[in-house]
Amino acid sequence: MGTHQVMGHLHALVALTALFFGWTSATSATASTLSDIQKSGVLNCSTAGHLNTAKDYEKPGTIAGFDRDFCRAIAAAVLQNDAKINFVQLIPHNRFQALQEGAVDVLARSTTWTLSRDANLGLHFAATNFYDGQGFVAPKSLGISNLAMLKARGLTARACVEKRTTSEDNIADYIRDHGLPITLKRMASFEEVRYAFLTGECDLFSADRSFLVEFRLKETEIPDNYILLEDVISKEPLGVVVRDDDAEWFNIVRWAVFATIQAEELGITSVNVDWLRTAGNSAQRRFLGGEPGIGEPLGLDDAWAYRIVKAVGNYGEIFERNLGAQTDFKMDRGLNKLWTQGGLLYAPPFR
Repeated sequence: MGTHQVMGHLHALVALTALFFGWTSATSATASTLSDIQKSGVLNCSTAGHLNTAKDYEKPGTIAGFDRDFCRAIAAAVLQNDAKINFVQLIPHNRFQALQEGAVDVLARSTTWTLSRDANLGLHFAATNFYDGQGFVAPKSLGISNLAMLKARGLTARACVEKRTTSEDNIADYIRDHGLPITLKRMASFEEVRYAFLTGECDLFSADRSFLVEFRLKETEIPDNYILLEDVISKEPLGVVVRDDDAEWFNIVRWAVFATIQAEELGITSVNVDWLRTAGNSAQRRFLGGEPGIGEPLGLDDAWAYRIVKAVGNYGEIFERNLGAQTDFKMDRGLNKLWTQGGLLYAPPFR
């Protein structure tokens, strides 16, 4: 058997072995999301439509808003322009399928990070960008400030919740475990839940508290007629989500979120970012690309984090601009404070 024949048989054997074990090269198995985005010049990003400022309701198409600012951060990092975004509106039921099929590049839309979603859907939660919990809105006429008062006063209540959400599972468990006199009404869409609650078909509306804050302010005719109850019945780490077939893109999205947190830790804001890029301490200059090295591990240039802060600010600026004391929502940061301030926000070292 000649050398070329031997080599041909070896190549065939390797190919068959690879086929049998499912081996493929990274380049052939997965197209580069980063390359595709840079080629098209646009980031396809889906947000939930809530956690947004009042400006979103006054000016359709605006890119203001808490979730949307994280889309802007990613676009600034990879496209050098935070406006190069196609915002794709999705209903909760099809958001994961849209990501799986490549209709969007990232979900930055208040999606709860859970075991089953992380392990079973072919997706990765890149990072948590908001720590939330499930709560309840009720009409003040119900006369309660927490759910325990229902049992104490001999009252019964009907609770509306959207099907196939973590909220549905959480409230079902909570009602059962605490023996609460609540009848659960499961509905197919948010619009059905909204209509049922506002027309009095339900006494309680249950969802993430961040969502309920907005619902009370923006969806009810007289917000003062409704109350956000004291109960928080679950952990809801809301995350930025990508497909699990592109490690490069996963890392970029993860570290883009971390960059907003790290900037706040380092005292870098959208106001002082240009000055600190050249005049800051070593950590500040390195983070902002004033010293080389921060871009290479992600396949980006060294100014990617600088552009994020320049475009949207640090995490604290994003929160305060969209949700804080000067907005309609007047939300306290709570768990979304930096770890140095008693919160859960923590960025790994940028080294």
